[in-house]
Amino acid sequence: MPPRPTDTIAVVTFDLGNVLVKVDHLEFCRRLAALAGTTPEAVFAAVFDSDLEPAYDTGRISSQEFFAHILARFPVSLSFAQFQQWWNSIFSPMPEMGPVVAHLAGRYPLFLLSNTNALHFQYIRAQYPLLARFTRFILSYEVGSRKPEPQIYRHLIQEAQTAPAQILFIDDKLPFVQAAQEQGLQAWQFIDPPGLVQQLQAAGVW
Repeated sequence: MPPRPTDTIAVVTFDLGNVLVKVDHLEFCRRLAALAGTTPEAVFAAVFDSDLEPAYDTGRISSQEFFAHILARFPVSLSFAQFQQWWNSIFSPMPEMGPVVAHLAGRYPLFLLSNTNALHFQYIRAQYPLLARFTRFILSYEVGSRKPEPQIYRHLIQEAQTAPAQILFIDDKLPFVQAAQEQGLQAWQFIDPPGLVQQLQAAGVW
């Protein structure tokens, strides 16, 4: 087999949230806010728009430690099991992506690159069969880095054992796409499944 041109895509990499599955962080915030007698916006600010979620997403604190921090900020009567259910309630299916993943999996190694945490990823992996088609998972809480930090993209390049220019990365957040491009990856912003298929067709990947 002749060598691939240096710009030929050899590995396809997906982000997880709002690319493979839908994510609504306010679903968790609404539930905790109702119990705590506050607003969803206050919960979002304390959990997602603070140093707490990044610490959890990069593995610096455990799931139980994260839960303890939540209770310290919102002193409510809440079991870990109930918290876990609420924490995972933010996800819902994106049915159109199942066939896209299945189609690509027969042609390319599929990698996942995600800012995520232990509870979320364990839940997603159990609930969404499309992840079984993936070859490798580059997860922020395992590698200790998260997008848009350069190190998480370097982990991807190392795991893929492929030239960066031959790795396609697909993410819904433009800053994360741009950060991937700065590391030499081919990177596209995800808008919706039909638009992605059109991009893949135009690039000769489909």
